[in-house]
Amino acid sequence: METNLMRFLEMSVQTFVLTGVWHGASAMVANGAVNEPLVLLHALEPFTIPATLLAVIGSAVATHIGIRSWRKFRRAMNKGRGDLPASSNERPLPAHPHDRLIADLQNQIIELHKEKDALARIIQEKSASLRRDPLTGIANRLAYEEQLQQEFLRWKRFGNPLTLLIWDIDRFKQINDSYGHATGDQALRDIARQLAARLRMTDFVARYGGEEFVMLLPGADISAALQLANEIRRQVAEAGFVQGEQRFPVTVSCGLAGFEPSDTPQDVFNRADQALYRAKRAGRNCCRAA
Repeated sequence: METNLMRFLEMSVQTFVLTGVWHGASAMVANGAVNEPLVLLHALEPFTIPATLLAVIGSAVATHIGIRSWRKFRRAMNKGRGDLPASSNERPLPAHPHDRLIADLQNQIIELHKEKDALARIIQEKSASLRRDPLTGIANRLAYEEQLQQEFLRWKRFGNPLTLLIWDIDRFKQINDSYGHATGDQALRDIARQLAARLRMTDFVARYGGEEFVMLLPGADISAALQLANEIRRQVAEAGFVQGEQRFPVTVSCGLAGFEPSDTPQDVFNRADQALYRAKRAGRNCCRAA
């Protein structure tokens, strides 16, 4: 039925065009522009439908076909959608191909955002693990180097006091030899926990390597840092190390150095390291300032 209507519409358009040509030619003959009669065009006149009527009929037919096709398409889509199980997580598919394409692109963008967020979390977790000492759970030497550079730049800009502390467990090799490496590892974890427990939010502590730890105290001059270091040292000595029913004596020594004008981070570290050696030579279980 719709095919016949489309053919009728095509014939109407063709007739409309021929009618326009015929009227134009007739006007030319009437004005004397053409001397020979247009016999063929005159023969079409009895079968010609007025152009205006044809245009109205064609428009109505096209509109009717379009509306019927659209309604059939919507009914088919609704019927197909009704056969599917209902799901609150599924969005209805758009009817128009362009709408479906846009919806697919939007879904892909959402998935890409999810993957980006997941990748960012993985990178953040990996970055944190690279800066964490696996044995003690505190920061490692890599994290210390980064923190030292940040604090050094902040100290150069604002000039606030900044003190570096180096800690060392006294006779740690004897602990490993006498009680085993598992006991030595537990002693490292306990001392790291005690060092971290006394810090402020702005302070920093890390395991430097082996049985050595480093600490940064922004805003603390050498006098305040030395007082804190002695409090921590006494606390470690009093607590010792307890494993099962046995208690082992554990002590620490500390060397301190404050940042001074024209210092580099290495200069301060060297002075703190020399102060630590003086504490060791003084009998251990003590703190010395550069």
